[in-house]
Amino acid sequence: MAFSAACVALVVASVLTLCQGQDTTKTPGAFGSSVVDAVVERIRSRCVFSEDRLFLRRVAHVASRDGADSATFRPNFNGGIWKINETMFDATKACSNVYIRSACNNISSSFGIDWPAVTWSDLRKPLYSGLAAALSTLLTLRSRTMPGSITEQADLWVKMYGEQRETFINNADLATTVECKNKMDLLFLLDSSGSVSSSDFQLMLNFSADVMDAMPISTESVLVAGISFSTSVQLHFDFNDYSTKAQARSKMLNINKVIGRTYTYLGLNRAATTLYSSSAGARSDAKKVVVLVTDGRSSSFSATNQSAQALKDLGTTVFAVGVGGYRLNELQAAASDPICSHVLTLISFDHIQAILDGIQKSTCEANIKVTKTKVVNGTLTNTTTTTPAVAKVPGNNETIEASTSCGILDIYVSTADPKPGPAVHDDRYRAMPDAPATLTVTETLPSGTTLFISVVGTRLPASAAALRNCSNYTWTLGMVPKKNITVICEENGVRRPCTNSDVVKAKLCDKRVDSDYPVDNPCTTSNLEKGLLRHPYPYDPTKFLQCDMKGNNYITLCPRGVTFNTRTCECGFTSPGGASTPQANEQDRNSTNSTSYTPVPPVSSNVGNPCTVRALAKNEFYHTHSSDEAKFIQCDEWGKAWVKACAPSTIWSQSHYTCIKKAKASTRTSGPTVTCSASDNYLPDPCDHHAYYRCVHQQATRVVCHPASLFFNPVAKVCGFVDSNAAAIPASCNASG
Repeated sequence: MAFSAACVALVVASVLTLCQGQDTTKTPGAFGSSVVDAVVERIRSRCVFSEDRLFLRRVAHVASRDGADSATFRPNFNGGIWKINETMFDATKACSNVYIRSACNNISSSFGIDWPAVTWSDLRKPLYSGLAAALSTLLTLRSRTMPGSITEQADLWVKMYGEQRETFINNADLATTVECKNKMDLLFLLDSSGSVSSSDFQLMLNFSADVMDAMPISTESVLVAGISFSTSVQLHFDFNDYSTKAQARSKMLNINKVIGRTYTYLGLNRAATTLYSSSAGARSDAKKVVVLVTDGRSSSFSATNQSAQALKDLGTTVFAVGVGGYRLNELQAAASDPICSHVLTLISFDHIQAILDGIQKSTCEANIKVTKTKVVNGTLTNTTTTTPAVAKVPGNNETIEASTSCGILDIYVSTADPKPGPAVHDDRYRAMPDAPATLTVTETLPSGTTLFISVVGTRLPASAAALRNCSNYTWTLGMVPKKNITVICEENGVRRPCTNSDVVKAKLCDKRVDSDYPVDNPCTTSNLEKGLLRHPYPYDPTKFLQCDMKGNNYITLCPRGVTFNTRTCECGFTSPGGASTPQANEQDRNSTNSTSYTPVPPVSSNVGNPCTVRALAKNEFYHTHSSDEAKFIQCDEWGKAWVKACAPSTIWSQSHYTCIKKAKASTRTSGPTVTCSASDNYLPDPCDHHAYYRCVHQQATRVVCHPASLFFNPVAKVCGFVDSNAAAIPASCNASG
């Protein structure tokens, strides 16, 4: 049975997915930045520890380099990525403690984990280690507010872990670098009503200005606008009303308080108008984010809730920041889902820094909403970029599709986790040039179900793009009409409808085989002679083309979670100093029971590499070592030279292509003379069976076998491995050695 070529292409393009989800946060020994990010996001979004101010993320990096430190999963220590010792862990099991009672309840309801029944060994699972760290932090804080600055968090680190303060200060910032890589229209909506004090209003202005300071303000990145509301609404500046960050900050700080009633719904309605108005400078291809700063005491809760929902339905992400004596239920009603990740509290000026990093990270990573009329577009850069999106499962006649013209997209989908990725997802799809990915999960979920989507895009390397003759490094994610695809099976030349068994046997959920992707062979003689043996694989950044010295190319897979670096021609990225940059991968580390070995040393530069293209073309894989007769050089098929040692008491013989026994050196000072005869031109040396005399014109010249370990055969007249000369060495010979 076979599929027709046309039908196969259609089916694969539509079902290019790994047909099951993944959750490595519950896998013992899993590690890596993607795993840590997934754990922290789960803890925050499930309200276990929603306002940790990036502390958990920083601790994971400082304590264990996200689990990559070799001591993380050592024998007899079960603290996991967050390195929770047994004493710290035992304290967290007292869930009746007032400081962690609510968190324990959320762990039970959200994760189905009965925390008092958890054992220390469970902390080898990243999620459990992160939960233990969250509970331990809450116990240490007691009722105090979580600090936000690294220096203040360093004091908490010392109190919890008893380690050096400088260790945290010097390393924590490396874990939370935030880049706003996607366009964002960010609108600050400020409550200036009578229920907000003048000091709290000034707090709002300072907070908003500081958030703006942390953003890359430009037409290609983040643009900001400011609105205040009370009985009426005032637009103080829109996305067009400034040309520099300093001007925008000045406009924010000069907003005057207008006392009146709290008509929050009017402010939300005006925000919707401004965010989606091109005349106000809003961009159609930018994500829309509102930061609502209020005490949550509106004049009409129902009107506020209705307007907030309408704003969110347009595709806007709403963060609700509470000030003063805020009303939590109204903040929660206004905020986007998951609520715990989108509601923050601002109590005093001292707390601005505490939430600044968190709000910057959250807004920059806010989801872009995909709708019937809103298509998400992106441009692929030289580095891997991640774009978070959210969509509702469309109706029966539509689906969601991702496509790219000159790159590769990995699309991760989840119905529960707001930031799906390699570590946690329900479904994963891959889109490539000429092979868009259709999110088939939409066919199994009820219409209207929320889908969280992460699009991880990688630009094809220049050489791979040249092979495809493409230069438009863009991608799209949007809702499209469902394709009416028919799969036809062909068996023994006869076409017929496919059965369920046919589809299963065809493994349509597998990735397309590499033979379906034509690749020009880069292993030319010119490249081989230049030593260019590795080349990017055009269709998958996790693979590369490896050349052997005979011009064959092999599609080679990088370790799991690592991509091919076209700059270094290695899997992963290496800095100029030689240290590897940590990757978002979950490779299996060497266990304590693994067998150790010592690699064979490669040839040094002073010996030289004889493994040239021409030598390997002649099948010359073994060569003499230029400075040590007890060693030889072996070539591999990739043109690399390796130094090998002969067995003891043997030396390398190039003529025999093997190591042979080394003969003792002999020095003759006296002994019988040799007389040439007309009938025999090769005579044995009576004093040395490793030598002979060659007669030319009755003149005898002594010759030592080469190598010197060979014996002269007086019958065959050649040097060989066996001493076939039965004659004893005369006593008159004076030999030593």
